[in-house]
Formats: sequence, C-alpha cells, structure tokens
Amino acid sequence: MQIFLSKMKKFITLLYLMTGVLTVNAQKTYLEGKEIRAVWLTTIGGIDWPTTYANSPQTVERQKRELTYILDRLQKVRINTILLQTRIRGTVIYPSRLEPWDPCMTGHPGKSPGYDPLRFAIDECHKRGMELHAWIVTLPAGKWNGPGCQNLRKKHPSLLRKIGADGFLNPEHPQTADVVASVCQEVVQNYDVDGIHLDYIRYPDGWKIKVPRATGRENITYIVRKINRAVKNINPKVKLSCSPVGKYDDLPRYRSNGWNAYTAVCQDAQGWLRTGLMDQLYPMMYFKGNQFYPFAINWAENSYHREVSAGLGIYFLDPHEGNWRIDEVKRQLAICRQYGLGQCFFRAKFLLDNVQGLYDYLRIWNNQDLLPTTLGGLPPLPSDAGSGNKQRAQIKITPRADLPFLENNGRYLTLPPKGKTLDADILIVKSLTGVAVATLPYRGTHASIEKIPAGIYQVCSLNRKGITHRLGYLEVKRR
Repeated sequence: MQIFLSKMKKFITLLYLMTGVLTVNAQKTYLEGKEIRAVWLTTIGGIDWPTTYANSPQTVERQKRELTYILDRLQKVRINTILLQTRIRGTVIYPSRLEPWDPCMTGHPGKSPGYDPLRFAIDECHKRGMELHAWIVTLPAGKWNGPGCQNLRKKHPSLLRKIGADGFLNPEHPQTADVVASVCQEVVQNYDVDGIHLDYIRYPDGWKIKVPRATGRENITYIVRKINRAVKNINPKVKLSCSPVGKYDDLPRYRSNGWNAYTAVCQDAQGWLRTGLMDQLYPMMYFKGNQFYPFAINWAENSYHREVSAGLGIYFLDPHEGNWRIDEVKRQLAICRQYGLGQCFFRAKFLLDNVQGLYDYLRIWNNQDLLPTTLGGLPPLPSDAGSGNKQRAQIKITPRADLPFLENNGRYLTLPPKGKTLDADILIVKSLTGVAVATLPYRGTHASIEKIPAGIYQVCSLNRKGITHRLGYLEVKRR
C-alpha cells in the first residue's frame, strides 16, 4: 500500500509540474481541429439527390430546394463535411470541357440543367459552415456503351478495359493518371472546393492482377501522385482524400478474409498518409464486431498525425439492406470518438430517413461534444470548438485511487488476471488525453512494451463488443 501511495504521489506531482492543470482540446481530432462528421451525398441515379429532374425554371428551383432541405437537416445533427458525388462514371454534375453531363440532373445524358449544381452546392454548404469535397469516382467509366465510357473510348481508345458490362480506365497505363488528374484539376481551377475526394482509386473488381502486388501498389500510387500534384499546384489548401477498402491489411490476430486495401486491391493508403500524398482518409469500414474494432484502431494508430474518418455502413440498419441494430452503430461511434477518428456515413438518405432512430440519436450525440473518458472524466468542449478556435478547455485531472500502477520492468508489462467475466483479448495503451498509442495482446502473463516511449499512460481492455474497461496506469521509464 505504501508503494502504491508513493507512486500515486509521484504521479500527481508530475501532473502539477505540467502546470497542475492539463490543457487539452481532447482527443486527436479536437487537438488538430474539428471532429470530422461527414456524409457521402450520392448523385448517381439521384439516390440521395436529386429526386427531381431540372428541365424547367420550376423544376430547377425544386431541385435546389431539395438540396437546401438536405443540408438544413444535416446541419441540425452537426454534419460539417459533405462528400458530394461530382464525377459519377465518366460523367459530371458541372459544366465541363472534358466530360459530359450525367443524366441524374435532367434525366437526359449530356443535357445541362440550366444552372451549375456544383457551384450552388458549394455556396449552400459554405453558408452553413460546412466543407464541400468534390467526390471523384476515378477508374469506373460505367456501362460500355454509356455516355461516360463512350466519351472516354473516343478520346482514349487504348485506356478502357471491359469487365462484364462495364468499362474501366486501366490502372496500369500511365495515361490513366493524366485523365483523372485533369478532371480534378478542372474542378480545383474553377470551384472553391474544400477537398477532392477520390473513390475507387484501386484495381477494379474482377481485374486479374498479373503484376506483383508491389508493382500494383506503385501503379495506383502513381495515379495518386499525379492527382496530388495537379491539385496542390493550383491550391495547396485543398484537402486530398480517398475512401480505401475498410481494412488496411491483415492484423496479427485478425484476418481481413482476403478483402483489404494493401494486398487485395493495391491501395497503400497508410503510405499515402505517411508521405503526404493524402491529407485525409475515409476508409469504408462497413463491418461490425471484430471485423471493425481492431481495424479501426489500426487506422487510428497509423494516421501519421493526419485525419482519418471511419466510413460507417449505416445502410445495414435498413431491413432491406442488412440486419444491423442501432446499438452496433452507437458502439462504433463511441470507438471513433475514443480513438480520435472522425465519422462518415454511407449514405445521406439512410441518415435522413432516421432508420432505427439514428438521426434522433445523432442530434444528442453530436450536440454533447463529449470527449473520451480519461482520469476523472473530461467536461464537454465549448460548443464552438473547431478549426481556428483558440479557446481551450482547462481540465483538472483527478487520479483514481482505486486503480493501480501496473508492474513492468521497462520491457514487459505484467498483465493483471482476466478473471471469469472479462472476455477481452486486446489491451489499449492510451495517453492521459485518451489517444491510443499502442495495442497489446491480452494473453499470458506478460506483454512487450519496448516500443512505448517513456511516460505515464492508462491501460484499458477492449472486448469483442468494443467495450473498454480501464485496468490501471502504466509508468514507462527509459534511460
């Protein structure tokens, strides 16, 4: 007992040496800016927007009102980022010198709606304090005889490959990068977008990859690099992001079942963050249970101080799409916030339809601005906490005397016994502000902590339902 009290005294002294009051903005996303709360707003077939074709002054206004109504409702649940599908399948929703109008706006391929939907959407988002990122579908060109594919085949006959009934730009042809980069360049030159969001920047489904996977990854990275240069040379403030496959790669204890970004489809998404080719990622994490939580933590641990938002498959809440219950999404939201990940919903309609009460829940969840629980708990952020906000929450940490410092020798942590009720098989080592710094297997009696820097941490267990329990504190000493 005397040893524990001595360590606790040292712990409190250390906190007061750090000014006695710990100044934080909360988890990583709050420290670096506002928490990303995004939706994919789909235009293909008008499945999110528009549902009205613009073929007269009256229908143009109706189409515009549909969008403003959507944005008003998204604003009420504090969505701050709209990923608007701008390039659909070699077709676009703005007047372009490169590609034809998509039929979603008028019902007729190649026909203008009589106004600029992209410019209108940007203006309306900015009025509401929202960012608009132009969502660019990169390699799919749609039906082989469709307007987008026909246009590309006419201009670049050697670039298109047919898979089933659809055409795709060839990721192994260097000119493909120029075609996609020119579309992104056109958008950034002509519009005040906040970001360019790349979709399907990978090998197509059904493509037999005959090159080594390392070569395949370089082929895709070459396209990303070209786009990055095209965008940043015009406006370096425009954020470049993409939506990779939801699991980066197999983890030591959890397999991706053959469907991952790095190996299966040659997306080195974490490498793009590390090298600065991407500013943000929105991995499509449309999974649950152990196919979500360990992989979400992996994204958080490999963010390289950039923004990562988990794409949540809320469409599975619809009984026609899947069998998810809302509790699964609630747990996923909690894990996202706990580990500094933003949230991105696929897709807007399922959120606005309030499937299983999700919209109602978000009105409470996002208006609380709750931070992850740390020592003694953290109060809510100021309601205007966000990018550029200089106000910082002054948070006093109250150590919990009922939780011990866990024994370690600087190389190995002595694991506390699980008992009969704890089903966890992962330990999460977190900073005092709740940011995960490492994951450890929870088996046996010891776990290696050699890669953890010197400092004081909290250690939590994580079970299969995504529920965490704080086990104690860890003081790592390095000579």
